[in-house]
Amino acid sequence: MLFNSVIFIVLFLPMALAGWFLLQKLENPACAKAFLVGMSLWFYGYYNVSYLWILLASLGLNYGISLLLGGCQGIRGRRILLGAGLLGNLGLLFYFKYFNFFVDNCNFFLHAGIELEKIALPLGISFFTFQQISFLVERYRGSALHYPILDYAFFISFFPQLVAGPIVLHDELLPQLQKRENRYFSAAGFYDGFTLFILGLAKKVLLADSLAVLVNAEFCNIEALDSLSAWVVIFWYMMELYFDFSGYCDMARGIGRMFGFRLPENFNSPFKASSVREFWRRWHMTLSRFLSQYIYFPLGGIRRGKARQCLNLLAVFLVSGIWHGANWTFVVWGLMHGLAAVFETAFPKLRFRWEWMNRLATAVFVTLSFSVFRSDSLEMAGLLWRKLFAEPGGAMLAGICNTLVYPENRVFIKFLEMKAPELLNGFFLVCFALLSGVSLLLYRDVRRRNGSRRGGIRFWVHSVWRPCSSGRFCPCRRSACFCISISDGLWGEKNP
Repeated sequence: MLFNSVIFIVLFLPMALAGWFLLQKLENPACAKAFLVGMSLWFYGYYNVSYLWILLASLGLNYGISLLLGGCQGIRGRRILLGAGLLGNLGLLFYFKYFNFFVDNCNFFLHAGIELEKIALPLGISFFTFQQISFLVERYRGSALHYPILDYAFFISFFPQLVAGPIVLHDELLPQLQKRENRYFSAAGFYDGFTLFILGLAKKVLLADSLAVLVNAEFCNIEALDSLSAWVVIFWYMMELYFDFSGYCDMARGIGRMFGFRLPENFNSPFKASSVREFWRRWHMTLSRFLSQYIYFPLGGIRRGKARQCLNLLAVFLVSGIWHGANWTFVVWGLMHGLAAVFETAFPKLRFRWEWMNRLATAVFVTLSFSVFRSDSLEMAGLLWRKLFAEPGGAMLAGICNTLVYPENRVFIKFLEMKAPELLNGFFLVCFALLSGVSLLLYRDVRRRNGSRRGGIRFWVHSVWRPCSSGRFCPCRRSACFCISISDGLWGEKNP
């Protein structure tokens, strides 16, 4: 089940909200938690009910090890338990996500001839596996409590963050579950969450899904692209990826806020970054935090000299690439970012004099690297890069625009086909220009009033139904308005 599906918006979400707050109103928090866990399991198993057994098995394994860690006092026994937990989680992840990749490479490099049925990848397995690994490590360190089974099941299966993140730590969600004020309906919290959900939905449906039509069509036809068209395609893929992922995370945070919970932010103006390392402190922030806390620092961080720091960075980005998918393109993509981070660390003075040039260079590098991320194979990525730099021209641009055929425009398109077919290309170019304009406006903050700098486009909608009580600068200067802000504009800054 997806956040932008009709069944989720019309049926699932209202039922979950109504049941949660009704049971809390009846002063039955245990039943409320059990109800929401059950709804989360329905959400996860909607696409394929067999995935539920994988989630429940993973949850039971990690909870059992957590229980044993609480009763084990010897350091040796605790290390054995932690090692068993890590092997169990990583083994589960390897089998479902990487075993097919492993077999294919054995067949290719060793000519093994292994024939096995392809293993289906369960939804969100990378997210809930990393979440449970972090909990086990904190249990081993003694910084996490052993929670009741219902609380732990809620922490792992809470549906807003179950499938696509953000990766939530135990001390970010479970303490909120214990707060009495979070058990009751809050009009302000619901309004903030609903607003964030709608904005995320707009990012996902209006921008990302529209761009996906163009990107998917052209990535299947790379041979026909010229240089200008190839640059346009990879730029639009970068935009699609951002709007899709950040929009989904905004929806997750908005849903959590409607229930009274605050989930961590996952994006913070990533294309404002002036280095690759800074980019990853702004892009998929919860994954970067996990990799830093549980891989980079345990490997030594910066404590063992610059050479060891560079190796640690390379290892972290290699893990990041592998985590994203089972394909050599993800490995190469991770190595590209790792080598860039190593270069920045080894030569910190090799920067442009002007900050905007560093930002531009970072944005160009990230965009080029994500073209490898999107490619189905290294051969396709190589072909695309040859197109970028070897074949100038722009004759294909109108054809690319012709792929932007939205279902909402079909009546108008049919009318033009019958009455004025010569205007069709112009119509598609107009759609392309409008989509470009909206996306580029999100790259920068166009508002500079009263010393306030806020990310993205700010929409002001006058209304007589809700007074503005957000505490933010209100440009309409009226007592009746509400201010809607996109949560993480690409180039915008947050208020201090």
